[in-house]
Amino acid sequence: MSQTGKDMSARLSQFAAALAVLSAFSPQAAWAQDSEEFKRWAVSLNATRVFVDEDAPDITLAGGPVPGSNVRIGDATSATVDIGYFFTPNIAADLFLGVPATAEFDGAGSLEPLGTLAKVNYGPVILSAQYHLNNLGRVHPYLGVGVGRIVFLNERDRALANFSIDDSWAPAAQVGVRYELGAEWMLNADVRYVPFSTHATGSLGGAPVRTRLDIDPILTSAGVTYRF
Repeated sequence: MSQTGKDMSARLSQFAAALAVLSAFSPQAAWAQDSEEFKRWAVSLNATRVFVDEDAPDITLAGGPVPGSNVRIGDATSATVDIGYFFTPNIAADLFLGVPATAEFDGAGSLEPLGTLAKVNYGPVILSAQYHLNNLGRVHPYLGVGVGRIVFLNERDRALANFSIDDSWAPAAQVGVRYELGAEWMLNADVRYVPFSTHATGSLGGAPVRTRLDIDPILTSAGVTYRF
């Protein structure tokens, strides 16, 4: 895991601890206590920006290491949706998915002269358990932890031929906040950290290319939520 990923993980852990302490001494908000007003479903439509931190530590060509080689993966923006179901006013399950974004794999280091190595569409499907704080008036912070499946689609060759990349499982941590606009509508903003490793293969001039990819994406989302 990169230093950026470690720092983000530490900050998420600290914030989770602070919210847990606060919630232990806090009453429920009036809207949550009234069973007639309790809305179990929450659907959010978001614009999501994916910031990627990546490393390819063991690129090989024809079975031998390629000194000084690495890759860069561009950031991307996509439309996403959260579908949440509340078991209680505090505890919810959330499914996150969206329109597949496009990743461009560019050569770095000694591979930089090759330019773009390949392109692929990808999208995480994340299932999380969330804890929501409802004691701060219109402001509702929340935390989520879960598991995601990173799915890669539509691989396209560029400098590499026969490019292929494996789907991967990933842990997921989330910090977010919602702001009530009314009885049904809310604004939503959150940050997710979804680190994973995968393997990619291809060929260059007929020689096989293989590597492990360690990817630490941070997903930042902003959107609107409808509760019913």
